[in-house]
Amino acid sequence: MLPRRLLPQDEVAQDFSGESVSAVISLSAAHNTTRTRLAGLWVLATGLAVFLTLALLLATTGSLTLALALPGFLLAAIATIWLLASPTVSLLVAVVGFVFVANNEEGFQIAEIAYAAYLYATLSIWYARNAIIRRQRLVASAGDLSLALFFVLIPFTLILTGSFGGNFRVATSEIISLSMLLVYFPVKHTVVSHRHGPKLLLITVVILGVCVAVLNALNYASDLTGAQALWQISGSRVVVNDCLLLTGSLTSLTLLIYEQRKLPLFLYTIAFTLSASGLVVTQTRGFWLAFVLGFIALLILIHTRQRTRLLVASVLVSGALLGVGYILIGPFLFLVIGGLAERFASMATAVTNDLSLVNRFRESWVVLQQIGMNPLIGFGPGVSYQFYDIVHQSTHYDSFVHNGYIGLWYKYGIVGLGLVLWFWISAIKQGIGAFRIENADQWTRLAGLAGALPLMGITVSTLTQNPFFLKNYVFIIAVCAGLAVGAWQRPKPAHSKTRGQ
Repeated sequence: MLPRRLLPQDEVAQDFSGESVSAVISLSAAHNTTRTRLAGLWVLATGLAVFLTLALLLATTGSLTLALALPGFLLAAIATIWLLASPTVSLLVAVVGFVFVANNEEGFQIAEIAYAAYLYATLSIWYARNAIIRRQRLVASAGDLSLALFFVLIPFTLILTGSFGGNFRVATSEIISLSMLLVYFPVKHTVVSHRHGPKLLLITVVILGVCVAVLNALNYASDLTGAQALWQISGSRVVVNDCLLLTGSLTSLTLLIYEQRKLPLFLYTIAFTLSASGLVVTQTRGFWLAFVLGFIALLILIHTRQRTRLLVASVLVSGALLGVGYILIGPFLFLVIGGLAERFASMATAVTNDLSLVNRFRESWVVLQQIGMNPLIGFGPGVSYQFYDIVHQSTHYDSFVHNGYIGLWYKYGIVGLGLVLWFWISAIKQGIGAFRIENADQWTRLAGLAGALPLMGITVSTLTQNPFFLKNYVFIIAVCAGLAVGAWQRPKPAHSKTRGQ
């Protein structure tokens, strides 16, 4: 009989048997010491180079500002190279760093340019390393294939843009926003292959939600400070980042109801409070409904014990919000609550009474009639349609369609719409499926659930707010889908058991 092939664990066992233990320990200690010395030498060399450069520039230019600029740029370049050398760290920094471009300010900002350069460098290095050098199989499911085919379809739609007289500048902007979907594969790969991938990305998403909530809170406080009438206080809102706050709220709430340790429980409670309050003051009814849908789905999917914690946490956080709000803005809190209540109450009659919403329905009908002329391949990005806007009382020419589904159909045809919907629905199904594997580790199950819930909620808001036009929406959809699908594709324990089987 041939001898059994020596497995890696057998080799480790042999190395640590008998008298070799002390030798291995000594070798490991020497290796760690060498690495520490090399790291220290690199730090000293970098510090010396920066100091000498600073002294030289100060001596030659006489300007302290100019002298500090180059060493600062040098340090930033070194830090960026160090981050890009680690795929996981660079991806996590890219996810959290998205907060720097979350304001949607007009024009190109320095922070946006710097972040875009870093993000696309991260993605380029990751795809080159995994797809070209290591030749790893990135497409592992029908959902992955549908997204890959959609990426293949996008460049060909530019032919339609030219054929139908579209604006290539607008088309390029739309394609750049859609390129945020490229984040999906690195996120999925990290969840699948990294030992702590699900945990790292879940916490990263929570941090992103908190940072965005703080950013929105500063803008909201500025609006309240500048208000000159009571109606301005009651109607004050921050209309950006609703999708990021929705994801942060549902993710932190999911982690909150499963956490047992006191300190993380406290931190998740704070994160949920900030993210949920930020979502409330956006006064975006579509994303309020999205949160309600995600909340109901969470209530249905979890066990009875977690349902109790969910309801208790909701009551306690609501009370805390009222208390903190009264401390911060005093009697004006009741004006804000009145404005929110009026906005919430209008949801029942918005379909017929809200002029803006009625206008969007009329817009959708006009675009559907246009789609009827070319339903299979669409018209391409950047192609405008004509529509009479009842809000501004004027004829409107634009390529933006508020209904995301109709917008996809109009630009990319039934093929593009089908590919995106297949990817989207399969991500939700796989995320829920990963959560229902009872004997999988908790972080993997929570990654599947936390990835699926926002995707479920956004299916509602997409009816009136196109998520495929703005980078914020596309980015967070890619992250959530990567979490959900990655949790499902992550190696399963032997004899895995799915709830309900």
